[in-house]
Amino acid sequence: MRRGKSPQKKSVAQLRRSEELSQAPARSAPAPDSAPAADVSLTLKHFQRRRETAIAEREDKRLFLRVGDEVDHLRHEEWGIGVAMEVMTSSVPGGTCLVRVRFQDGQLRCFNNDLDNQACCYYFGVRRYWNPSHGVDAVSAKFFGRG
Repeated sequence: MRRGKSPQKKSVAQLRRSEELSQAPARSAPAPDSAPAADVSLTLKHFQRRRETAIAEREDKRLFLRVGDEVDHLRHEEWGIGVAMEVMTSSVPGGTCLVRVRFQDGQLRCFNNDLDNQACCYYFGVRRYWNPSHGVDAVSAKFFGRG
């Protein structure tokens, strides 16, 4: 005579599986209070997306100089007036942002160009050169046709 398996000899894995199956319908059945939970998860999803885009926008560099800007240096007057020749911005988050400036002494010097960085050329004494007579000449040439 053959004997059947007794329920006492079930393995631990089989017991856990049977418990999960018995509890699964209870979890999947929507409770009357589950609608606000779905709204909360949807809100959190959109909040997370907004936060990610805000971080990406914040990682944009604040450039001090643009190509063609005329500059001078506060502590190195012997360099003369310089012109920003090239601006290089890294596409990698947290990357560097550089500007190359050619000065009247013939040297091409490279500076950090990110205002949010402590090593920015602004904090080392590079300033935009502003000549008030240049602005007046440009305005008079535009309006009166004089050059």
